Amino acid sequence: MEMNAGLISRRCPAIGPDDSIGKTAELMRQSQLPLVPVLDGNRVIGVVEDRDLLKVSLNSHQHLKVVDVMRRPELVVDAELPLEVVARVMDEHGVSAAPVADPSGALKGIVTRLDLAAALTRGLRPPRIGGMATPWGIFLTTGAHRAGAGNVAVFFTGVVMALCLAVARGFLLTGLHIADGILGTDLLTAYVLDQAPRLFGFSLPWSQLLLSLHFLEGILFFLALRLLPLTGYHGGEHQVVHAIERGEDLTPESVSKMPLVHPRCGTNVAALVILLTTVAFSNIAAPLMMVLFVVVLLTWRRVGTMLQHFFTVKKPTPKQLDRAIEAGKELLRRYQSAPYSSPPLPVQIWNLGFIQVFCGATTTLWLLNLIALHYGFPRLIF
Repeated sequence: MEMNAGLISRRCPAIGPDDSIGKTAELMRQSQLPLVPVLDGNRVIGVVEDRDLLKVSLNSHQHLKVVDVMRRPELVVDAELPLEVVARVMDEHGVSAAPVADPSGALKGIVTRLDLAAALTRGLRPPRIGGMATPWGIFLTTGAHRAGAGNVAVFFTGVVMALCLAVARGFLLTGLHIADGILGTDLLTAYVLDQAPRLFGFSLPWSQLLLSLHFLEGILFFLALRLLPLTGYHGGEHQVVHAIERGEDLTPESVSKMPLVHPRCGTNVAALVILLTTVAFSNIAAPLMMVLFVVVLLTWRRVGTMLQHFFTVKKPTPKQLDRAIEAGKELLRRYQSAPYSSPPLPVQIWNLGFIQVFCGATTTLWLLNLIALHYGFPRLIF
């Protein structure tokens, strides 16, 4: 599809002829655009440019209205015009920005010289990118656009995480069984039935012990995850996201220099959940619990960064990095074809990938529990 002005036009604030100059100046400042269109209904009847506002004296802005300073637009770009034509027309008129309207005259947005230059040179970048590692590559998304691994691969990310959780639970239960044989305790039964165990006839402090066992299980989960290729893809995903958001070229030399840790990684959210849950179920005095909650809110990102560094992210192999770069280039191609598109909210939520991961994880845990119950074992997970 040929790129046109409508596809790269950005949303912009609009004003009416009776709005105040103060409101206009603030909208222009917030949008960082050199002009705002003046509308009658949804039709452009004029524009106010930053140079118009500068001409307004300090003492007159309180009573002047937009109608007093607006001018007829030097150019209103047809949304269906190809970008090369738009660039030539804007250059001929000597304007740095122009409203974009559809064939009926309704405002679509604004296009600037920089928008055109970035689009024509394939340099447009989304401001923020989400993504995740899958067993077969990386998945990237802006919400409106997605690239890389498909829904099945994202589903199996949930499967892999559930299996890692099951492996961690299996190692923990095996360890408790061995400890029971050595110490003569009933830790395994106590853990499965959630009741205080006994050692040499004495009850053990179960809440603290259970918290320690859950912590150990979490460490085992992260260790299992660390051993998988998934964490290499995770590192490649972070490096590509860093490169795109910083405006770097997507080459192996450039991307490989990017950090492996990312501040918006889901591992940070997992760290927050783990810390809050640990404090909530720690069975400590309320004043101390409140202090610990504050400490958690101040430190959870640092803890998440440590979990990334030691467990959930590792340096990608050259093949993994190449696949990550390929996904990044695919995302940029799709974004650049319609950078400011906004699909319905359900589509944007689906494109984040969390639903697919959740379905993969819950399906796997359900099957594991069915298998455990079939063979007479207690529920393995949850």
